[in-house]
Amino acid sequence: MIVCSCRVLTDEDFTSTLATEQPGCPRSAAEAYRCLGCGPECGRCLITVRQILADARAAARCHDCTEDCALRDMVEAANTDEILLDAAE
Repeated sequence: MIVCSCRVLTDEDFTSTLATEQPGCPRSAAEAYRCLGCGPECGRCLITVRQILADARAAARCHDCTEDCALRDMVEAANTDEILLDAAE
């Protein structure tokens, strides 16, 4: 499914960044865009991209991880995206 209509990127494009960036998997939508060689244009897709990345990481995560780990990842990703979007303005 197309997630970013500005760059014509699909959910599979974003989940593929997790497989190719080990061990430094993208923690934010902005990092995933960088892995794909571009950046967000209008930004309306960022929430969806964050959720796609979080779901993919959760599906691949070991059973030893805690919810704190997932929550920390989401907070770090949100903070990184906000900083990069502020810098772009």
